[in-house]
Amino acid sequence: MLNNIFDGSFPVIYPIIFVVLTFILGAVIGSFLNVVIIRVPRHEPISGAHNRSHCMSCGHQLGTLDLVPIFSYIFLGGKCRYCKAKISPRYWVVELVTACAFTLSLLTLGLTVYLLMAFVLAAALVVASGIDIDRMEIPYGCSIVITVLGIIATVMSVFTGDMPWYDHLIGAAAVSVPFAILAMFGAMGGGDVQLMAAAGLLLGWKNVIPAAAIGIVLGAIGGSLELLSVPRGISKLAREKSLEIAEKWYAEQKEKDVYVLPEKTEAIYGSIFKGRSDIEAECVDPKCWNGTPDIDSLNAMLDAELSEVSKFGISIVLTNEKVTKVTCKRQVVFGPYLSVGIMTAYLVGDFIVNWYLGFV
Repeated sequence: MLNNIFDGSFPVIYPIIFVVLTFILGAVIGSFLNVVIIRVPRHEPISGAHNRSHCMSCGHQLGTLDLVPIFSYIFLGGKCRYCKAKISPRYWVVELVTACAFTLSLLTLGLTVYLLMAFVLAAALVVASGIDIDRMEIPYGCSIVITVLGIIATVMSVFTGDMPWYDHLIGAAAVSVPFAILAMFGAMGGGDVQLMAAAGLLLGWKNVIPAAAIGIVLGAIGGSLELLSVPRGISKLAREKSLEIAEKWYAEQKEKDVYVLPEKTEAIYGSIFKGRSDIEAECVDPKCWNGTPDIDSLNAMLDAELSEVSKFGISIVLTNEKVTKVTCKRQVVFGPYLSVGIMTAYLVGDFIVNWYLGFV
């Protein structure tokens, strides 16, 4: 289906060369995306003379042979050439996934403007997935990039007639509502809603349906396996310790004459990721409090006691008298699963929709 390549007009070696070059391009881009995934959340420069790639263990600046996408990891046996420290396989996986995504895009879309958009989309989704796995958040920048692609697709549809231009707008609105409802009940995060809204604008309402369906099904399967893999002791520790810490912290706040006002109920929430608590100060309602609660001290207390806990969401409900409820539940990262659904729908969404309609 490759435009002007696999139609028999060119010798067979031409398509092979294009596929190989596309795979190499994807691997190189994937290597760069690894840098983006690591440095952007830390607010570090992505490039520059003083920001050369280096070993995360010994700090040694990496040479050319250490930076060959995919193959360096294999040849080095997954270890640093200088200090022999283990290298995370995530670097290799990101490079391979990006290379495969680029190659499949070429095979599916051919040499068209849609291929260039697929490359940008794949890169944005890989970064969103990587940061979501590392930080349990999807950066706004990734959603903005996909939104820009959606705007381009909407304008192009006016001239190409692939679909009515307003289908793109309907797609953004239609997927936002159910995902926003899921987010209200804690099943999704705000970043997931933004990502799917941007995808709805890009894909249109018909193709965003299989994107959401694939993402939710994969998320349910992967999330269930992830939840089953959590040691029971960790979950019990998180529940018991978070309640104990919340009660102790609220007692300390009361000693400072800081408390929830009578007939008011306050709920504060956040997450515990890799032993670091992130209770959000912004969720505190000043109208419910006499004084200002010290959220930093609450985070510090949780950090000290729950260093073994990761990917847990925590919610604390308080009244004037006491802490009435504390929940601490394992959270599932949905970004990677949604990304697979979005990329699949972009490449073969029409085929999936037509197959389903024909099957029904």
